[in-house]
Amino acid sequence: MKEGLMNPVRRGAAWVYRILVTLFAAAVVVEFFLAGLGAFGAMPSEEGTVSHATFADKFDVHAALGWSLVLGSLLLLVIVLVAWTGPRSIGATFVLAVLTFVQTILASAGEDAPAVGAFHVVNALLIMALSGFLTVRAWRGNLLTPPAQLRESTQLPRSAASRWR
Repeated sequence: MKEGLMNPVRRGAAWVYRILVTLFAAAVVVEFFLAGLGAFGAMPSEEGTVSHATFADKFDVHAALGWSLVLGSLLLLVIVLVAWTGPRSIGATFVLAVLTFVQTILASAGEDAPAVGAFHVVNALLIMALSGFLTVRAWRGNLLTPPAQLRESTQLPRSAASRWR
């Protein structure tokens, strides 16, 4: 494909990435809400017990959104590769995809090993921080401009900078 035709595709992919990474970060916040809702919704009955089925039912929506986030992170990775935004964005989006996949493993393992399952929450915090970072980075400037060029374009010319010293 010719370079002239690729630029509109990359720009379009960068815009799609901006929107989707923002939605992804918002969905991660919703995931925390749903986890809390599940935990508090599974409070013991008057008999003082909670069955495994009742507990699991309270987390069905949380689990469904979690699987959607795994698919969303893979979609983000494909889009960032099409946009080819540079090694930082691509690498961070790859890490996000890996963390969301690991999240499903930690949730499954937590049923048999609570200490391993506790890392599900720690990993969720990492996912939230990274998706927030990627969202801010996506909206801060032009994703298609390498960071070094952004720094150069925002610096004052040498003659103007010397006047301010």
